[in-house]
Amino acid sequence: MKKILIASYNLDFGGIEKALLTLLKNLPSEKYEITLLLQEKKGIFLKEVPKYVKIKTYSLSKNTFLLFRKIENRCHLLSYIKRFYHQYDVAICYATYDIPSSILTRYLGKKSIYWVHSDYTQIYREEAALKTFFRKRKIEKFNQVVFVSNEAKNHLLVHYPMLKQKSIVINNLIDDEEIKRLAKEKINDPKNKNQLLFVGRLEESAKGILLLLEVMKKYQAEQQERSLWVIGEGKDLALYQDYVHKNHLKNVHFLGAKKNPYPYMKTSDVMVLPSFYEGFPVVAIEALCLGKKMVTTIDVSSENFKLKEYVYLTKRKEVDLKQKIDEALKDSGKKTFDPKVFNQANLKRIEELLGDDHEI
Repeated sequence: MKKILIASYNLDFGGIEKALLTLLKNLPSEKYEITLLLQEKKGIFLKEVPKYVKIKTYSLSKNTFLLFRKIENRCHLLSYIKRFYHQYDVAICYATYDIPSSILTRYLGKKSIYWVHSDYTQIYREEAALKTFFRKRKIEKFNQVVFVSNEAKNHLLVHYPMLKQKSIVINNLIDDEEIKRLAKEKINDPKNKNQLLFVGRLEESAKGILLLLEVMKKYQAEQQERSLWVIGEGKDLALYQDYVHKNHLKNVHFLGAKKNPYPYMKTSDVMVLPSFYEGFPVVAIEALCLGKKMVTTIDVSSENFKLKEYVYLTKRKEVDLKQKIDEALKDSGKKTFDPKVFNQANLKRIEELLGDDHEI
């Protein structure tokens, strides 16, 4: 039985943490002895970790003096490496951002894997900042690098061509049964005709929600019956509320963060994702699991999954976004999404990755 170590920061609410939980639920316990290594054993997803997954933690210093804290933490990590060096067949750094995870996994596993969950060329637009981020995590030292989409991989390989032979794409798995179960919950917010929905972080530099609000302004000027729910929190909420107020938009409703957004997905007519960039937009796949139409500006296809067969892809321009929303409201000509087939294809890639000593 292969011994697998997966390292992350904690299991609090977040896209990476949610994807990690779904991965843990899908890895076959009869094939792998799985250990989850966390810096902090906390988070809302902890109670959902399968019983067969061992959870270990390592503690880092909280010393307020930076130099002392760095020295203490370096000693802690070296001690942990000495105790568990190469004790695992495969060690995965699952939280892209977490430096301690990137250090430990390179030494604790005979094979090390680094998971990249976003298009970091869009997060760090200047090459110096991008290179600093990945230099600190020593991405080139890993045996394999996994990207969640072709877009994220291809963009980063422009800056790191030496990673090409060790880079693969595996989409995040989806827990469709849980999504469908949660979608049955009753909601109080009344649905309007031609109900649109956005779910995500309210941050303009990434999600580009102002473009969607401009489209809603156009609909109102044309007296077209459209309504928009916005679910999420973020630093630009006031920016969006101010736009709605100044333009007297009557059918845009900010609902805040929702622990369970799935009833809103189920109730809405079209999900809209007008992002500048994404890693792998799990929200789009969640909507497809519920049979919802999806309009998005981002194509995150992989070898196993051609997104454009299932959703309405559009350019990030007002006229194009509006046209695709209208098309989605009228049309039902897209391919039906099968989450079981989707998961099986990606899980097969993961098992090949974990089971083989050579690069795939």
